[in-house]
Amino acid sequence: MIGRNRPAPVAPSAVALQWANGKIVARPVAAGTAPGRFTPFVGFYLEVGRDADLDAALGQAGAAQIEIRHQRPGGSQIARHWSLGETVRFYPITSGPVAVTVAGSLAGANAQRTREAGIGVYWPPGARSKTAVRGLLDPLVRVGCLRLVQLVARSRMGDVLLGALADHTRVAEAADTLVDRARHPDLVCLHELALPLGPAPEQTWGTGDTAEVVPFGSLHPAHIDADYLRGIWRPEAVHAVAAREWPAIQAWAAAYQTGGDGDRDGGPHAL
Repeated sequence: MIGRNRPAPVAPSAVALQWANGKIVARPVAAGTAPGRFTPFVGFYLEVGRDADLDAALGQAGAAQIEIRHQRPGGSQIARHWSLGETVRFYPITSGPVAVTVAGSLAGANAQRTREAGIGVYWPPGARSKTAVRGLLDPLVRVGCLRLVQLVARSRMGDVLLGALADHTRVAEAADTLVDRARHPDLVCLHELALPLGPAPEQTWGTGDTAEVVPFGSLHPAHIDADYLRGIWRPEAVHAVAAREWPAIQAWAAAYQTGGDGDRDGGPHAL
């Protein structure tokens, strides 16, 4: 019997949500004022002009714009971005990491488990690794914009991202013991809780030519109670988007791991 095929789900494009760890420089952009000077920048940002609806929503949410100067071969390039500040709340659509390092995520059977978890990890020979997870941003959700964004990290920051997701799993597991099972009989999914992300203590990274950097991390408290969970519980619209997009996100993660996803770099400015 020949049987029948179905087209594979296709994940929509997602703008890259990125973290600046102090190694890039930026300046504020304000209408009617002269450009200021560039200073080291720490915080989350998204590129302007990649998604018109997202741009409109961030403007409605009152997000500020900045210009970032990126070093390029033979010179530099200045590009405009939305600055989201040093802290964001993010609803990650994933079943959670299977390891807390990039290497562990790709080791043996974990490579397939990572794809199935909806986490993109790409590490070509001789190059830096890239790690990404898709989800929804709280400031966008609050103004009714349910566009997926793609939180991306390179190299060692990939381990940082996986660690933050692992801590979010801890909170979801705590929620399992606190929710009303008559109203929520299933396990609490990671997207059902907002993951607060923000600056971690400054660290020295590198060998030989070292640098002081500010990585991001999970800002969940050590103790989780019902009051805290109520403050980070998702709106119903977030749950609906996650259920609809989950098969496509898993397909995206599989493409990302093989280098076949066009958005895996998160644009030219990804960490």
